[in-house]
Amino acid sequence: MGEGLLDGDSGDGCMADMKRSWREGKFKTWARYGGVLNVVVTITICIFWITSMLIEGPIIITIACLIGILELPFCCTSLTICKSIQPYMTIFETYWIRGLLYVLLGVLTYIITGFIGGMFGYIAGTAFILDGALYILAHVRGETHTAADNTVEGLGVNTTRVKAKLAATAMGIV
Repeated sequence: MGEGLLDGDSGDGCMADMKRSWREGKFKTWARYGGVLNVVVTITICIFWITSMLIEGPIIITIACLIGILELPFCCTSLTICKSIQPYMTIFETYWIRGLLYVLLGVLTYIITGFIGGMFGYIAGTAFILDGALYILAHVRGETHTAADNTVEGLGVNTTRVKAKLAATAMGIV
């Protein structure tokens, strides 16, 4: 019997895909996951604790939004400001340049946190620097930006499998 979308090894999930990409040495994939995670976690934490980060929070949110434009270009199809900024961001499709930008943004976050105080800036800065290091490693290994990187599938998400699973769950099959 043929293997469907919802059975067999094809349904291992996101963690299995991430482990596979690590074993294969796809640092680009890990850097993209890290970038998206940085954006989501940084913005969420800054919003929840905005009263204790009145100066540091908006600055870190701005840095996270900049990274978000780079990491999630498919989200910028409807926002006018993203459409106007994105053509200038094509230089960062070269991964060593993107990695260097992230390292510099991490160092900037350290400097800002050093002047203002607080602890979260050091954590966010370290995450930005580690993400930048992954992009630099990806460049050294010869990984390059492709057109697929501008889509959800470029993050390693199998949208066909996700849609099938959602449809099956909605119909009560699974």
